[in-house]
Amino acid sequence: MLPEARIEHRYPDALGFVRQHGPHALVVLHELIVRAEDRDGALVATASTREIADSLEYLSKDSVHRRLRQLVRAGVIEPLANTGTFAAPSYLLHLDDSGIARITVDLPA
Repeated sequence: MLPEARIEHRYPDALGFVRQHGPHALVVLHELIVRAEDRDGALVATASTREIADSLEYLSKDSVHRRLRQLVRAGVIEPLANTGTFAAPSYLLHLDDSGIARITVDLPA
């Protein structure tokens, strides 16, 4: 099960993101944001195309792959060097210009 995350959309920037990239790119980005870890002040998400597709259920792995390529071309995510032959890919998230942010919330113990 994925950790709980709070994702904030700041308008009008987030609306511009959705208009430019579409709702499927948005949900793929949300999935990466939920999986992301803070590494030295940067958000890094590790997930395979199949893991994302399985989690979303209504997008095929091919559709997820196309949306990931789209997000890379847009500069919203950046693939990192793979750490091993069978390791899931990692992505550095660049959310600054997207109008979308992950908010850290301290949950009660």
